[in-house]
Amino acid sequence: MATTTPPSRNPWLRMGALPRAIGIVLVVVGGVWVLQGIGVAQGSVMSGNAIWAVIGGVLVIAGAVVLRRALNAAKAAIEADREEPEPS
Repeated sequence: MATTTPPSRNPWLRMGALPRAIGIVLVVVGGVWVLQGIGVAQGSVMSGNAIWAVIGGVLVIAGAVVLRRALNAAKAAIEADREEPEPS
């Protein structure tokens, strides 16, 4: 008789892999671009160019929004699982 493992109650683990990956990549790339745009990270054509700081900031915010929406969806799925009666 096969037993199934119940779904995790950790919202981070319940998030979809694609939205989590996209959100993390956007935040990391945006952070690097912000640092290059304000001149902290040197060695690129982007260094010291303020437009890249703005674009990077937008990417960081977009990544945070993607992660937050995926986290909210995972929390809603966990709540829906809690409200369902277990089969007898």
